[in-house]
Amino acid sequence: MIEPSGALAPIVACLPHAGVEYPTELTSELTMSPDVLWSDWRTGELYDFLPELGITTITTAFSRFVADVNRDPDGEQHGSFWSSVVPACTPAGKPVYRRSLSPAEIRHRIRLAHEPFHQALDTAIDRLLNVFPRILLLDLHSFGVPLDGDIIIGDRRGASARPAAVRSVADAFARKGFTVLINKRFIGGWTIRRFAANDRVDAIQVELNQRCYLDIDEHRYQSPQPAGAFQSTKRSLRSALQDIARE
Repeated sequence: MIEPSGALAPIVACLPHAGVEYPTELTSELTMSPDVLWSDWRTGELYDFLPELGITTITTAFSRFVADVNRDPDGEQHGSFWSSVVPACTPAGKPVYRRSLSPAEIRHRIRLAHEPFHQALDTAIDRLLNVFPRILLLDLHSFGVPLDGDIIIGDRRGASARPAAVRSVADAFARKGFTVLINKRFIGGWTIRRFAANDRVDAIQVELNQRCYLDIDEHRYQSPQPAGAFQSTKRSLRSALQDIARE
């Protein structure tokens, strides 16, 4: 958890896929270097201003291939990149491991990376709900697949946030020049689904097109270099989130 340095806002932001660390003791069965395993590249740096806006920030240092904290730990264990808590393959279907991991190995990874993230998230939300009547949870991601739109907002098709909250977030980004779509391909993952029944939390997933800030090519799943738009995109994101924090 990164504590706010500015005046406390009723907002928690989480970065579930910003981490790139892969513990050495877990690398023996990898078919590739952990350095090239796909991530929400550079989002930690892109959003490092959040505490200055009074936004409580939850992140993880671990790669999503250690354990994907945006997947249900009681759901699919070790298969598809898009649905497993420990993905066995890349988004393109290339095997990540020389063999299937055992249930015990998967449980270890969940305890190592997944559980601490969500414990920190729950602590942050409970603490803010003791101060504010309701809060906003922003689940921040980026995507490299070729889709329309600069930002795709997901609210589980209306299940995890009030329409007014979704409009407020969408309008804040649109005012800064981003093209915003809602529930197009990305409707929100397990993190915001956890809070769909909480009527004091508006949980919204925000997916940023990596082409807004990185030099994306056909090797987009291998750590791309920042393009010239990185800093300008960061300024626009900061301005939008500052507006949201002030509402």
